[in-house]
Amino acid sequence: MYFDIGANVGKWSIANLRNCDTIISIEASTLTFNRLQTNTKIYPNIKCLNYAVCDSNEEYVSFYISNADTLSTLNEQWLNSETSRFYKYGTYQETKCKTIKLDTLIHTYGVPDLIKIDVEGGEFEVVKSLTKKVNNICFEWAAETNNITFDCIKYLINLGYDNFALQFKDDYLYRPTEYTTANNIIERLKSTTPKKDWGMIWVK
Repeated sequence: MYFDIGANVGKWSIANLRNCDTIISIEASTLTFNRLQTNTKIYPNIKCLNYAVCDSNEEYVSFYISNADTLSTLNEQWLNSETSRFYKYGTYQETKCKTIKLDTLIHTYGVPDLIKIDVEGGEFEVVKSLTKKVNNICFEWAAETNNITFDCIKYLINLGYDNFALQFKDDYLYRPTEYTTANNIIERLKSTTPKKDWGMIWVK
């Protein structure tokens, strides 16, 4: 079983069906969630949930829906900060989304083999909702938000994760063949180019 956090319209989930028997696909944006349901309705082993995964104890949190659905986020600075590659990329509006924690998902559905997190600058909010080491995790990074990535890495180290791998750009079926230390990953990320470099961090 996999968790697809930030499933968007379901492309990653559909591509990874060959690797597991069930995928729990979670998308916060209501509009995008409707497309996720439509795209995955023929796949009975994809279960779609409409939540913002984060560590908030509130039932609802602010969520920023972009007119480019792949950019919707918990982190408003992803859309309005001059340091972001998506600054003035389009328009967005604030809404409220129901929350759920990774701990709650694990309690409800069991421990996944992989948690994939792609939530447009909100990765640390997701990671913080996990309080115990489980299996593999991968989460998106972007060079201009290395501070968020470093916070995620430090938090995961405290949970007991000690093997890290760096992926550049997007490949839904990518799996690392070699892992290294967190420090090596951090030093490599420090040399990346803001608004250009991005990818996924793999952790186990």
